Amino acid sequence: MTMSSERTERLLNLVTLLLNSRRPMSFREIREMDEFRAYCSNDPRTRERAFERDKAYLVELGVPLRWVPSEAGEDEDEKGGYVIDREHYYLPELDLNAGHLALLSIAAAAAAAVEGVPGQSPVLRALHKLGFDVDEPGASHSPILAHAPLRASADIETVRGHLECLHDALVRRHQIQMVYAGPSSRQERLVDPYGLYYRQGAWYLVGYCHLRESERTFHVGRIKELKLAGGPRRGGHFELPASFNLQEHIRRRPWEYPREEPMEVTVRLASRLVPAVPEIFGGRARVESGAETSLVHVPVSYRAPFIAAVLPFGAAAEVISPQHLRDEIGEVFKSLAAVYQGASS
Repeated sequence: MTMSSERTERLLNLVTLLLNSRRPMSFREIREMDEFRAYCSNDPRTRERAFERDKAYLVELGVPLRWVPSEAGEDEDEKGGYVIDREHYYLPELDLNAGHLALLSIAAAAAAAVEGVPGQSPVLRALHKLGFDVDEPGASHSPILAHAPLRASADIETVRGHLECLHDALVRRHQIQMVYAGPSSRQERLVDPYGLYYRQGAWYLVGYCHLRESERTFHVGRIKELKLAGGPRRGGHFELPASFNLQEHIRRRPWEYPREEPMEVTVRLASRLVPAVPEIFGGRARVESGAETSLVHVPVSYRAPFIAAVLPFGAAAEVISPQHLRDEIGEVFKSLAAVYQGASS
């Protein structure tokens, strides 16, 4: 419903009047004021209805407007008046120091960095407003809050549109037709979408791929075209397998995706890194603890992301077996050594 500017002004005047009044205001006192001419109809029922509509609208908005009866000794012609409870109308002051604001900043920035999720703009606006509440020495000349997304996507609107389509397909158990950009080529895929999750700055779709005839995980950012599938076969609908568990996919690391022949990789890990094994290698890794070093056994079915994960640890995470993977990582280190030797000379 569109509200006229006249009524908007009247409602604002009514709120201002009752907030600034030191005592309850009767309807008679209110309608005698020039700014409330709408309550001055010759028909008592008409002016009362106008006032009742305005009161109901303010209460619906959350304004704590209430009527209080008159006290003994007051004008007997008045049965009572209206007030707005200040304590409930105004938000309490936030006694936040720089540390509290920093924590709120981190939480808000993390939420706003999730691409495709609605509500990012209000989160950022709230974050900016918090920055004005800082009242500490030296804080006035330098901002203490900042928002920096984990990564900026030039195609965020496309991703958002794809997420809306995928959400619709998931709810309706409807197949999707998509053009997916793999490592070397683009392919058209017919997929039964099972689940959708967000991890480390990216959205992933889990579903049954009819091209590969197996369950697959897709990076939503690599979907170039997407639509609900039609066709004569069951009208594009599918049944979700009873055995499907999205949490299992969320816990899966990139090297656990079924891309290659599965193998068990053994890593000699420095003792200082052993407490971080679940974080580095996931929950499926097994540890054989030793005094100086420990052996970690990791299931791997996709070599490239596993190599990328162990390289930053250098000699502290030495791949022992299988030999062909050890040789492959050794060649990477040889190439790096050659680059640095050339740079020093």
